[in-house]
Amino acid sequence: MTTTMTHVMRDAALIAAVTMVSLAARAQACEVAALAGDATRIVSGQARPLKLGESVGEGAQLRTGDSGRVRLRCPDGSSLVVGDRSQLTLTKLNLGTGGTPGYADGARDVSLLLERGLLGQKVTPSRSGKWEVRTPSAVTAVRGTEFLVEVGDNEQTSVHVQSGQVAVLPGPRAAGRTRGLGAQLPVVVDRAGGTECDVSQGCAAATPWPADKVRAVLDRLAGV
Repeated sequence: MTTTMTHVMRDAALIAAVTMVSLAARAQACEVAALAGDATRIVSGQARPLKLGESVGEGAQLRTGDSGRVRLRCPDGSSLVVGDRSQLTLTKLNLGTGGTPGYADGARDVSLLLERGLLGQKVTPSRSGKWEVRTPSAVTAVRGTEFLVEVGDNEQTSVHVQSGQVAVLPGPRAAGRTRGLGAQLPVVVDRAGGTECDVSQGCAAATPWPADKVRAVLDRLAGV
């Protein structure tokens, strides 16, 4: 084999390896599918505007302003909508997606940190793994469902389930107990139900939400 042929084969192998790594990374990142208003990404402590079609992977920190909205579309079919006045960090983003050369199918392992604001999610069902949202006062865990999480100015967390089921536990800074007679940890919230958690008293028992309250929250996620 000539030296030239050896170099060509080596370069081709390198290109193939880089391509597989790039495809694998893309399989574990979500795409900015829609934007409205003030929406930024924090990079090295500096805010820069998000761009339509931008890949958002593990460790990304997103912020929205008073009228900001961001819709993320993920390779496993799940989607997120970050509402106004929100701060979200994709702490862990292993979507377990297969079908990509060099990247095996595996258990999903997603952890999101919502420090403030509103997050809507439609999580594609998965046979294994976890999808959780952490806030200052709660941790929600799902396999596949559609639900909302909101963190208020006092770090109180509200969770509402539109379909499926969500298990809600007090967060690490919460008191670690559940409010309400007969309520037990975790609080299991079914369709059309909701719960509220705060750092001093833990999580309340699940109750149905009034239609006008649900509509008001959904309106804050509209437009993207």
